[in-house]
Amino acid sequence: MDSLVLQAWGDESFRTAGVERPSYLLGAAVADVSRSEDMRAELQRLPRRGPKLHWRNQDRRARDASIATIADFDAYHVIVIAAPVDSRRQERARALCLERLAWQLDGQGVQLLTLEARPLQLMQRDLRTVDALRGKRALPEGLRIDHAQPSEEPMVWIADQVLGALGEKISGGRSDWFDAVSSSTTIDQIEL
Repeated sequence: MDSLVLQAWGDESFRTAGVERPSYLLGAAVADVSRSEDMRAELQRLPRRGPKLHWRNQDRRARDASIATIADFDAYHVIVIAAPVDSRRQERARALCLERLAWQLDGQGVQLLTLEARPLQLMQRDLRTVDALRGKRALPEGLRIDHAQPSEEPMVWIADQVLGALGEKISGGRSDWFDAVSSSTTIDQIEL
């Protein structure tokens, strides 16, 4: 019997419209690496506009299809929400969420967290945050963190879709999208 090799793929979302408190969300989909190729193939088959699947660019039918596909995956989701967030302090919220997410993933045996790539300057900031947290022993040593372009790594699309579905729910929109994945999702909140 093969042992599981868990990896996580993450993305972020920032919600201000329709919510009582502006919220920064950082989430990750966690799956056994041996299943990721099949998941990538399923994700690639979903209708999308452009090189990546992006919640805000999808219509209702595309969202229905993506959430139904993701709900069938052998994966689970971990989300950290920081609120209330001043829009000028998003990077502070991201650092706090990244720290909390990293501890949760490491505690579950995840070896690698791949985040959706951002502009180079912001990815460098992420790596400085990781180094600083490791320096003060506030980040687990066993977990590696890197970035991938969403056009090259469809697995980061999962977190985008789950965060989009949660964002819809917390902003008073449709709740059935998130409800479809809620049983495989844990949410942790950070009060700012």
